[in-house]
Amino acid sequence: MNKKTKRIITFSTSYMAKIAILTAVSFLLYFFAKFNLPAIFPGFLEFQISELPALLAGFSMGPVSGCLVVTLKCLLKMPFTSTNMVGELTDIVIGIAYVLPSSIIYSVRKSKKNALIGLSVGIVFVEIIAVLLNRFVSVPFYTQFFFGGNFSILINMLSSLYPKINADNFYAYYLLLGVVPFNLLRSLIVAILTFLLYKRLSGILHWEGSMAVKIDEKNVRKSCFRSKSVTDTYNLAKTLANTLKGGEIIVLDGDLGAGKTTFTKGLAKAIGIDENSVNSPTFTIMKEYDGKLKLYHYDMYRLNSDEISELGLEENFNEPQSVCVIEWNKFDNLKNVINVRIENTGKNSRNITIGE
Repeated sequence: MNKKTKRIITFSTSYMAKIAILTAVSFLLYFFAKFNLPAIFPGFLEFQISELPALLAGFSMGPVSGCLVVTLKCLLKMPFTSTNMVGELTDIVIGIAYVLPSSIIYSVRKSKKNALIGLSVGIVFVEIIAVLLNRFVSVPFYTQFFFGGNFSILINMLSSLYPKINADNFYAYYLLLGVVPFNLLRSLIVAILTFLLYKRLSGILHWEGSMAVKIDEKNVRKSCFRSKSVTDTYNLAKTLANTLKGGEIIVLDGDLGAGKTTFTKGLAKAIGIDENSVNSPTFTIMKEYDGKLKLYHYDMYRLNSDEISELGLEENFNEPQSVCVIEWNKFDNLKNVINVRIENTGKNSRNITIGE
């Protein structure tokens, strides 16, 4: 349940459904939603944003999933190829060069900063791979395939854009004034759209196929629930958060990896805190977050009783406009406590018991 645990891709119904939908959207963008910018770039360079769904897949389901969408999109296009499939194979390599590093960097720590870093690194990879492929694969192939090896025909096609182009400086003009800015503009637009859309589509992209647990808010503090996904756990944490007035202490109990931090993330999100900023304060002991209520998140795993009294950690307890969440509790005589017991019952399933 903890989002920091290693993600293992399983071919569940929900996973396959998301891959199918994102691949279909990517294919439609790749096949139909493309155009040329002949006044700026060579007319045979097609402007399209089909890597957008692949990046959404990579950010939400992992790097392999993003690369899968790229590959499937191009495979679907191959029966309609006009380039003996070289164009589609080239697009697979360029697409993976964009999606793979972007998704890997974002998966290390899912934050806006890492998303921007990942997308920036992906753009750099796209530029490098696009230049190499055009220089050593695409241009030589197209010259031979379309023009029978007559390089002068390709030069004449570009002479209106680059009047001084010739056989000696062809690659300098074409790569530096065509390929590099073209792919930079295209990749930047895809990056901006990914950054703007990902959070808005996060609920759909992280759907795990289970219905959110139905919870009676009046009885949430004295019930046992079955969670089948992170979404279910977030839903339960949100319902509990709706009952908080301030001054409560939530004690989380459960084994390592049971989902205590995941529950805290759901609680944080419900009170207006970015859940991606929340992680277990194992080494810092306590972290503070500002939202509609202030959240103090404790992890006492490394502390003994003497250290607890020396650190004065109780000063935030029962503060009117705050909530304290404690993992591995070692305090005695706490007041206004809500106990949450999380039991690992399977790969994605948990039993969560709440009591006062």
